[in-house]
Amino acid sequence: MGVIATIFGILGTFLLFNFLFALLYTLSKKAGNGFYRWITHDLEFLMILSAPLFGLTQLVASSLYERFNWFVARVLLFLYAILVFVLAIVCFIAFGHFADMQ
Repeated sequence: MGVIATIFGILGTFLLFNFLFALLYTLSKKAGNGFYRWITHDLEFLMILSAPLFGLTQLVASSLYERFNWFVARVLLFLYAILVFVLAIVCFIAFGHFADMQ
């Protein structure tokens, strides 16, 4: 059960980082892209290492900003941030549940 608790804890942490990154993208597309470029320095191995922390939001935000205008993209990104936050809460609840079972 300790392994399952650890998996849920790590997944919740990754989702929390994605939530914060989604809020940054909600403020500005340029700020989100600039932060992601600063984290990865346009190096492939850093993009792979940072994928669990920021990759999901980077993929969603870039596709939303390419497909929709800025207002609709920000509204959808805000809804995405709410979904990621709820999933993070569920993962942390599951983490607490499985950690108490030991």
